[in-house]
Amino acid sequence: MPLFDNEMTRIDNKQRRRLLHYMGLSTLALMLPMPIAALARSVEIPVTDKGLLISKLADQTGIPRAEIESILADAQFIPSIIDRITAPYESRPYAEYRPLFVTPGMDKAGREYLAEQRTVFSDIEKKYQVEAEVVAAILGLETRFGRNKGNDRILDSLYTLASGYPRRSDFFLRELGEFLLLSKEEKLDPEKVQGSYAGAFGATQFIPSSFRAYAVDEDGDGKRDVWNSVPDIIGSVANYFHHHGWEHGRPVAFWLHGQKKAYNGKIRARAEAGFNTWTPLADLRHKLPKLPAIWQDDDKVALIEMQTEHGLRIALIHYNFYVITRWNRSYNYAMATTEVASMFGCKTCHVV
Repeated sequence: MPLFDNEMTRIDNKQRRRLLHYMGLSTLALMLPMPIAALARSVEIPVTDKGLLISKLADQTGIPRAEIESILADAQFIPSIIDRITAPYESRPYAEYRPLFVTPGMDKAGREYLAEQRTVFSDIEKKYQVEAEVVAAILGLETRFGRNKGNDRILDSLYTLASGYPRRSDFFLRELGEFLLLSKEEKLDPEKVQGSYAGAFGATQFIPSSFRAYAVDEDGDGKRDVWNSVPDIIGSVANYFHHHGWEHGRPVAFWLHGQKKAYNGKIRARAEAGFNTWTPLADLRHKLPKLPAIWQDDDKVALIEMQTEHGLRIALIHYNFYVITRWNRSYNYAMATTEVASMFGCKTCHVV
């Protein structure tokens, strides 16, 4: 099943081709600064020697060098991976990003998934205190509820990025080491695991370090199976959000009425500063329009600005919005998650 359903017909063909070439799976907490595209496309061979990489991995992981050499012997350097990671679709205006996910097709698929797994979602929400609809929204954006886990070999993705993407080579070298370790821990064949071009895998699209830190064995079978076990998949996402400070029953975001230009200088300045302006809502309430009753004076809030189909708008965001950006740093991703969760019936996620 393709990543996007029939709603994609509303996006012009040129934009669709551009999207499918660059976007891949909407994956991880990786909003990477874009380097010079021409430089990225010129990379045809690794920048870092494989022998040096193996030495660093052996020091990092404690895995014998000979074992790492054997695993990496078949690792392929794939230049197109460099191209793809330098053009994340999340960097585009929300007006372009939103129609890819906030669709009737996503709504239908998500409600069906929530109904099919009602008992699992209910148990997980009680245990981890994260709304079922929020977890479902993440799984919808990431892999269409496990249907699109990615076709890139993780070993190739991480080797390519660790050896040929100098801007973040240290990060991806660490992730490659984490991948080798989790493969041993979970008894996986590292040469067969598939996922995204950025090294994320499973229905959750965890990167290796996130898997090792937050994946859970919810079904009790001795494995943390984020590929096929629905309890493990749902529980792992909820556990991630729980550990990053999600507040159950609290709001996420609310669009302020009107465009940015309608607000005074202080409000606009706060919106431009984004996450640098956290404050109790009580300090801002008198400057804002009337808010839904769910918003409380002791809520930790900030303001952000986003380019929507209605122009540049300001949104009031709760700390829960920030928690979503710990999964993926993009404002676009966090707002789309919020809106999709609202579509699925999350009462605290209503943004308009």
